[in-house]
Amino acid sequence: MSANTFPAQIEPFKWAEQGFKWSGILPLSRFVRISREAVGSIDDQLINIDCKLSMDAYHRIVWLDGHVETKVSVECQRCLDAVDIELVSDFHLALVDDESLIERLDEDADFIVLGESEATTKGDYDAPATADLLALIEDELLLLMPLSPKHDACEHKHQPAAQEAAEEKRDNPFDVLAGLKGKLN
Repeated sequence: MSANTFPAQIEPFKWAEQGFKWSGILPLSRFVRISREAVGSIDDQLINIDCKLSMDAYHRIVWLDGHVETKVSVECQRCLDAVDIELVSDFHLALVDDESLIERLDEDADFIVLGESEATTKGDYDAPATADLLALIEDELLLLMPLSPKHDACEHKHQPAAQEAAEEKRDNPFDVLAGLKGKLN
């Protein structure tokens, strides 16, 4: 399957029974929320994706397993220059269509409760549950984004350099008063 045929909307239960798998590369521009965080051109930035759906028929739970990997340039919160952040995730998500199924999952299992589809809201209650596969993968990547991205070592642009701070300390007028206080005692 090529990047052009990446299925944005899926029917998890139907596709899991068919053994859906997808592996390929997508442009970062397909992931709108992450693209908004990126600085500079995103034209050449790509996301490697491997994912598959499987079904636990006994518990009526679909599992989305995958691996995503990319590098995104974002603004460093110290120096305001671009910093490359590597985003790598292996995920194992339970997709359930009924909240009562959550109790059947392990305590630490990640899960998504599938909402009603558009067809369901139009009165077709037998419509299959759908999921936005692109959004699910983007959610996993967004969870990896740091709240305050920064280089390992850089200078804060809004604070004076350490040498300037040391010079300011030497020229402090209160140092003179401290010296006088010592002479009076």
